[in-house]
Amino acid sequence: MINYYELLEVSEKASKEVIEKAYKALAKKYHPDLNQDNKKEAELKMKQINEAYDVLIDDTKRANYDSVLQKKRTLENRKIEQHTQNNSSTVQNQNPDYYEKDNTFYVNTTGLDEKTKKKLQQKLQERYLEAYDAYLRERGYKLKYKWTFKRIMTLIITIVTTIIVFTILFFIPPIHNYCIQLYEENIIIRFCVNLVSSFFKAIFSIFKH
Repeated sequence: MINYYELLEVSEKASKEVIEKAYKALAKKYHPDLNQDNKKEAELKMKQINEAYDVLIDDTKRANYDSVLQKKRTLENRKIEQHTQNNSSTVQNQNPDYYEKDNTFYVNTTGLDEKTKKKLQQKLQERYLEAYDAYLRERGYKLKYKWTFKRIMTLIITIVTTIIVFTILFFIPPIHNYCIQLYEENIIIRFCVNLVSSFFKAIFSIFKH
C-alpha cells in the first residue's frame, strides 16, 4: 500500500495549503516533458503523485484513506507483536503463525504436506481479501475486479442452478398456476418472459442449423 503522505513528502497533519505546494513542486520536478531521459519512470511517478493529491486534497477521501492507513498499521503492529512472542518460544514457533508480504497472507505450515499447505494458503488468502474488501466498501471505496475464469464459471453455475430450481418449482401445480396468473396479468413480467424466451429460441435455432 503506497503511503500518499510519504509520496508527497508531507506530514500526516499537513494542511491543504502545504499539500498543494508540495504537489506543485513535485509535479514540476517529475513532469514527463522535463524528464526525457527517464520519461516512463517520470510518467509513473507523476501518476502516483496525481493519485495521492486527488485523495489528500479531498476531505472525505482523505478521512477514508487515513482510516485504511490506520487499519494497516494496526495489523502490522499485531504481526510484529506475534513475531516477537514467537521468537521467544520453541523452534517451530520462531515464525509467526501468519504474516503478510506483497499484499499476500501466509500461514505457518510446518509439518503439513504440500497439498494441505496449498489448500490452507488459498483459503486464508481468500478470507483476508474478503475481509479487506468489506472494510474498504464500508468506507465508500468502489472496487472493480477483473473477469477471471473462476468468476465466469461461478456466474454460469449460478445462472444454470437458478434456471433448474425455477424449472422444478414451475411444475408444482400451485406455483405453476400462480406464475401463469402473473404472466397474464403483469405486462412487465410478460415482456421479460417473452424476451428471454425469444433469446433462447434464437440460440436453439442457431444450433439446429
